[in-house]
Amino acid sequence: MPDGRHLDCQGRGRVRGKVLVALIVATVAAAAIVANVLLLGNAAATNDPVGRLSPRAHLPAAPHWTVRPTTGHTHGEGADD
Repeated sequence: MPDGRHLDCQGRGRVRGKVLVALIVATVAAAAIVANVLLLGNAAATNDPVGRLSPRAHLPAAPHWTVRPTTGHTHGEGADD
């Protein structure tokens, strides 16, 4: 239309679409936050031991072919680094 009303309708449609997308994103984000809070609340409510948590773990010995780090003074002073 020559008076510009048609362009105004297109602009409103774009704004409505952007608002709708923003509303959907906000709803999904809010649902994810609520689900996390509920799941964390349920997980924190139980006080069951998870396992044997000890700083002194009984690890198996390393295989005989394992290359051990060198201690002390090195010969090449890191020339191959």
